[in-house]
Formats: sequence, C-alpha cells, structure tokens
Amino acid sequence: MRKPAYFTYIAARNKSSKSFLAVMLLFCAFCLASFIYFLVENQIRNALMALIFIFFVPLIYALEMGLKLRFVTPFISLVLFIALGSLLGSGYDLYTLVPWFDTLLHCISGFIFACLGFAILELFIGEAENKKSFAACLLFGFVFSLAIALLWELFEYLGTHAFGLDMQEDTVVNGFNSYLLSGTHAYTFDVEGITHTVIYFGNGQSVVIDGYLDLGLIDTIADMAICLLGAVVYAVAIAIDWCKSKRKILFKAFVPHLVVKICDTELEYKSAEQSIINDLCEEMEVK
Repeated sequence: MRKPAYFTYIAARNKSSKSFLAVMLLFCAFCLASFIYFLVENQIRNALMALIFIFFVPLIYALEMGLKLRFVTPFISLVLFIALGSLLGSGYDLYTLVPWFDTLLHCISGFIFACLGFAILELFIGEAENKKSFAACLLFGFVFSLAIALLWELFEYLGTHAFGLDMQEDTVVNGFNSYLLSGTHAYTFDVEGITHTVIYFGNGQSVVIDGYLDLGLIDTIADMAICLLGAVVYAVAIAIDWCKSKRKILFKAFVPHLVVKICDTELEYKSAEQSIINDLCEEMEVK
C-alpha cells in the first residue's frame, strides 16, 4: 500500500536536511521531558501545554507541504524557540528569573514573522528577483509582522478579560497624568511621587503596592514596540544583505524559500508538485 503523500514528504524532508530533523527531534524531546517533569510536580496545566507543543512539529511539515515553502534550519529554530516561550516563561518561571526574557521573545517574533511575511508575498508574485519585487516583499513582511503583533495582543486581552488569566502583565509606576482627575481635557492632573497604593478587599484584608498598579497598558504597548524593533532589524538587515552581499547569507538563513516557482501551465505545476513529494529539492544550506 502506498504511503500518504504527507508521510512521504516528511521522509524526504528529513532525508534532505539532517540539521532540520535534529532541531525537530530536540524540540520534541524537550517537550516530552517537560511533560514528564510537570506531571511529577503536579503542574497539570504546564504538562498539557508541553504535550500540546509537540503537535507543532507535524503542523510545520504540513505548512511546508501545503504552502510549498521551505523553512531553513536557523528560521525554524527561532520559530520553535518562540513557541516554547510560554512554557519556559511560565512553567520554568523564566519570566521572573530573567526579566528581559519576554522582551527577547517579542523582538525575535517581530523579526521572524517579518521574514515569513516576505515569503508569503513571494507565493503570490513569484521570487523577488528584482529591486521592485524585493521592495514589495520587504514592505509586506514588515507590515505582516506588525499585524501578527496586534493579533497577539488582542489574544492576550481576550485571555485576560474572558478567561481570568494575566497575559497582559501589570506594571508598578510612581506617577501618571489624568484628564479624568482634572475634570477637563484642557489640561492634565499630574500625579507624581506615588509611594504606595492600598487595595482593600470586602473581607477586611488589604494589599499594599509600592506605587500605582498599571493594568496591562504599558506591557501591551511595550510588547508591540519591541516587535516593531524586531521588524525594523529585519528590514535593515535583509535589505543590506540582499543588495550588498553576493552570497545573501542572512536572506538564505532566515527567509523561507519557495520550493516550486509559479508555473505557466497546470501540467508543469503537477509535475513540480510530484517532484517535491518523491524527491525534495536539493539542500539549501547556508554556505
């Protein structure tokens, strides 16, 4: 019995790139080990999260096959690192132990999603072989990254307000400006030098905060700004690499490649598609 095309594709893909396969196996091994660890520690939510993340691997193969894109090893390594971010941050408490860890994730995601956006436009207009098409793909990648950042922050807002989570983390500040407290939009009421805030509960208990508690606004805007920074790094680095470097090292390492160019006839397309399944295109390694 002939194997389904999906499994044939996975076999050919793994055969063509040992480094890609190694990253996938390492990711699965870490998720499985985390699953066992969190079960032993009775952290059921984190254990389920680790188990669910394993399904990222077959999803990546499906996306490659369906979109006719090839995710090179450096690109997919960063993608999987971002995917593990929530597990590392909450499960292993890196958000607390390493305060800048969340910032790092958002910066990398801004870069990576911009690279993915570049490749997505290439699916529709063909490979960026001249300055005009390259500029269009570069701009689309930049905008695509910002769109993903917006959707993620909306997802965090939904998790916070609909499911009782704290995805939009609070920030303690020592001052703010308010039109509400001034009673007019002609000027702001300046609140400075806040030393502590006391929150009283109905049961008589209270919590003292060393300042004023901002409920997620600063975190949301900061995350989007960091993602913007990652997208700017992408635009500058990829543009310089594509225009000035003959080898295009960064471009080949981080921008997914088209496996099948747009064909003129349906027969040519079917022939190219079958070629992917039976014998994946030659290895695209960074030389």
